[in-house]
Amino acid sequence: MGVVFSAYDEELDRRVAIKLLRHDRLRDPASMQQFRAEAQAMARLSHANVVQIYEVGDHGGQLYIAMEFVQGRDLRAWLREPHPWRERLTALCQAGRGLEAAHAA
Repeated sequence: MGVVFSAYDEELDRRVAIKLLRHDRLRDPASMQQFRAEAQAMARLSHANVVQIYEVGDHGGQLYIAMEFVQGRDLRAWLREPHPWRERLTALCQAGRGLEAAHAA
């Protein structure tokens, strides 16, 4: 649905992640509403396994979500690498707890 970039917030002196709605979805009102709903749902959460949302907005017709920057690879890339099964289980349980919290909110 979107592409995430690393950015720097000069005013607050911190690295942030900026998720942009993909260009092919900018003309689709349903995608735009889903993107905003995702940001609103995530903003209601305060959980160790869910990134914090700082802002959602529109800049020149481009929808974005500014959020907490987390160093590392995405889960899909991480799962392609060899890891002991216990390490995989721990990571997937953490992701599951974050997903559970998101659904509860």
